[in-house]
Amino acid sequence: MKIRQVLADMRNCGPQIEDEVVLRDAALAAATAAGATIIGEHAQRYVPHGITLVVFLAESHIMLTTWPEYRMVLVDILLCNPDMSEDAAVDEVARWLCPDGLVERSYVTRSIESLEVA
Repeated sequence: MKIRQVLADMRNCGPQIEDEVVLRDAALAAATAAGATIIGEHAQRYVPHGITLVVFLAESHIMLTTWPEYRMVLVDILLCNPDMSEDAAVDEVARWLCPDGLVERSYVTRSIESLEVA
C-alpha cells in the first residue's frame, strides 16, 4: 500500500499561532476535514515562545510546531488510510492559522508492506 505524508511550511502567519487553544482547534478541524479518528492530543509550550501540538489519530498523526518569531508554522500530517486527504487537512490548518500567508507543501510517499526475509 502507498500513502503520502505531507510536510507544510506556513509563513507570514498571524498572532493566533501563539494561542494553544487555536492551535488545538485547527488541528482537530484538520482531522475532521480528513475524516480521521482522533484518539488523543498533547501540547508542549517552549520558553521563550513556540508550541508543538500533536493530535494522535487512529490513522497516525497531525503535528503543528510554531515559530512565532518567524511567523511560521511547520505542519506534519501522516494518514495511514490512502482514501483520506492530507491536503484537506493542510488546507484546514492554513484556514485557521495562516489564511493570508504562504503555504509550501512537500510530500513523502511511504510504502506500507511486509518485508520478505530471504
